[in-house]
Amino acid sequence: MDNSIVLNGMRFFPYLRKEQIDREVERVAREIRLDVEGKNPLFIVVLTGAFMFAADLLRQVGINESQIEFVRYSSYEGGTSTTGKVKQLMGLREDVKGRDLVIIEDIVDTGLTAEKMVADLKSKEPASVKFATLLYKPESSRTGFRPDYAAFVIPPKFILGYGLDLDGKGRNLADIYACED
Repeated sequence: MDNSIVLNGMRFFPYLRKEQIDREVERVAREIRLDVEGKNPLFIVVLTGAFMFAADLLRQVGINESQIEFVRYSSYEGGTSTTGKVKQLMGLREDVKGRDLVIIEDIVDTGLTAEKMVADLKSKEPASVKFATLLYKPESSRTGFRPDYAAFVIPPKFILGYGLDLDGKGRNLADIYACED
């Protein structure tokens, strides 16, 4: 039994198990906690893919005085490749001026979305902006953007599970799966 799954005619194999994910989320949470302890951070969760990572991460960070906001950006229009154009679909409601911000994203691939988010937020004069991601693909970068915190550095594979999807499917998987090459 190979434990593979098939979605939209594509075969995916287990890549990162829930136990590995949990360990790395805990590590990233410790790093963030050290950086924002004693502050009143605003965590900005990027929907939809980061919802599982954010929930686990924020429970581990454990700063009760923090706030959570949600934004939504997109550079995908279905399938497995980016359009290269970043659109903000849902923005912030909170004033971020003078606040310590931590963006929580599922994946940094080309860096286009991450770079746009950080630039948008910095224009609103926060005290600081940090960027946490579950997955970072430096080989796919078009911008040179580097997150402050990354649970995993991975090669340029198409993956799904633990919040990441293929046309809206597969987000509910506890493990992360990689597309068959």
